Amino acid sequence: MSQFTPLTYQLGDEPALVIDETCSAEALHDNAEARLEAARGMLETIASLDVATQLHRHDLANVAQAAQILAADASDLYRAARTAGAHAHHGRRR
Repeated sequence: MSQFTPLTYQLGDEPALVIDETCSAEALHDNAEARLEAARGMLETIASLDVATQLHRHDLANVAQAAQILAADASDLYRAARTAGAHAHHGRRR
């Protein structure tokens, strides 16, 4: 049976994006890592551009919002992976 947990960053009151906590800890961790690496890569690209100081406020706000969403998703996925790992560990003891 699936157990769905809404992602932290949602628009509105209805959770449209959720984490299936019955996924393996490895799958959750891999997805968290992908989002964190995407955010890091995006920020590194902006930081290394010569034109970064010439970007408009809305451009920087767009990048910041994308990084915020990716980081929040990564945090939620890492938390779910820890829980899944703990459940798998306790399950083996029994």
